[in-house]
Amino acid sequence: MEADRYNSLEDVRYNIDLIDKVIIQLISERSFFVNEAARFKNNEQEVEAPRRVEEVIGKIRHVAVSKKLNPDIAEKVYRAMIGAFIEQEKETIHG
Repeated sequence: MEADRYNSLEDVRYNIDLIDKVIIQLISERSFFVNEAARFKNNEQEVEAPRRVEEVIGKIRHVAVSKKLNPDIAEKVYRAMIGAFIEQEKETIHG
């Protein structure tokens, strides 16, 4: 990613839109596996799994640093996403 490569806001926004499509595809794939994981869980405590959440957050912060992303941003995004998936899993186990 070279900063001097983009000559207009439209160029930048075009690329952001392309990235957003990839992000949504990846979230969709993650959602599939969250649903698969829910099949193995019997109650809300197993869904909420605070130790697992913190394990994921720790890994994500490490990956963020390695990719030159502010780890606080990565953590906030992941906590929001995990929260949404926890709600989805709860709905799944309550059928």
